[in-house]
Amino acid sequence: MSSSAKYILYLTVLHLALGVVAYYAFQPQGLLVLLAELVLLFSAYVAYRIHRSIIAPVQLLARGAAALEDQDFSVKLLPTGSREMDRVANIYNRMIDQLRDERVAGMQREEFLDRLINAAELGVAILDFDGRVESMNAWLEAKCAQEAFRVQVLNAALASTTPAVQEHAASDVHRQDVLIGPDNRRYRVEAANFVDRGFERGFLIVQDVTAELFAAEKEAYGKVIRMMAHEVNNSNAAIVSVLRSLLEVATEEDVALGALSKDYLPAVINRAENMTTFMRNFARVIRLPAADLKKTDLNALLRRTGEVMQPVLREANISLEFALTPDPLWIQADATQLEQVVINALTNARESIGQNGIIRVSSASFPASLVIADNGPGIVPAARGQLFKPFFSTKPSGQGVGLTLSRDILEAHRATYQLDTEADGWTRLRIGF
Repeated sequence: MSSSAKYILYLTVLHLALGVVAYYAFQPQGLLVLLAELVLLFSAYVAYRIHRSIIAPVQLLARGAAALEDQDFSVKLLPTGSREMDRVANIYNRMIDQLRDERVAGMQREEFLDRLINAAELGVAILDFDGRVESMNAWLEAKCAQEAFRVQVLNAALASTTPAVQEHAASDVHRQDVLIGPDNRRYRVEAANFVDRGFERGFLIVQDVTAELFAAEKEAYGKVIRMMAHEVNNSNAAIVSVLRSLLEVATEEDVALGALSKDYLPAVINRAENMTTFMRNFARVIRLPAADLKKTDLNALLRRTGEVMQPVLREANISLEFALTPDPLWIQADATQLEQVVINALTNARESIGQNGIIRVSSASFPASLVIADNGPGIVPAARGQLFKPFFSTKPSGQGVGLTLSRDILEAHRATYQLDTEADGWTRLRIGF
């Protein structure tokens, strides 16, 4: 039995009992009986008003709670006449309006995302809490109709990427791989986590990147082939020209053949050596060994490398200045590889200056870092975003290998690096460890 029914039953029994008592008590006096009945009627009315102001709002709140439990946000509470209960009803009604608006907005966003994901040319798979595929969009479903795709891409992605993501309990964990699917197509698979009802779940994004990868490879191959063809053709043209001249002299049995050979052959040999160096530079970028990190004094390395470059810089009338920390600056580095980075930087600075300039090499602690600065003409704005890209060079005869090699070495050292011409006109290579 509800509280309202109990209350009404209690009042009914009470007033009936009081009516019977009043009747027998005041029976000889009819006026008192009438007065007692009026008092009981007034008491019943007061009880009704109390019921209306307390019990009825509680019932309304109960119906509202039931509506919330059923996720029905259309039920609102009506005013009862009680100031306190009307205030509760107003708060409840505002809460219902806000929940309804948020639910509608959430459903609209969810519908938009569903349409967007189904229209996109990529696959999305939502995983359950055990790492199995729970749902996927239309694009991925169409791809998974092929058995080979399910085995080579989806299952391989679940086996390789999902465990790595599930080992972490952070929603920003992200991992991606490129897998080869049917017909030699390349698919980039990205795996990450999201929070669902307080627990971590994973999802996969699968995208066909075959065209993009092939285009990038073709562009890179084209640059390499054009550069190598240019270098080889120029070298071969000069070598062939010199050898033909010597051959013509030799067929005429010219007595000056020995003298001509001494004049021509060194140039031929030098050009052939330059072409060999050119090809070796390309091979070094590909065959860069893993960095052998050891405790190294950065200041000693900078001074040692600077001494090697001093004769070349002196010939161009370029002053090499040092501003190093007074104490040894110890870092974990591969000294041989890091020396190559410094040599490349000093060489680039020398070639930028040309004649008559200054190169400054400085170091700092906390964190350990170095700066190689020069007062050359600087880097043109159009080249600033291209500096560390493979085979890009601002020099007419440059190979674009030096900065690429430096980039790979610094990345292996997990170092930060930046090359730019700053506001004071000096060009600085900043490296932090």
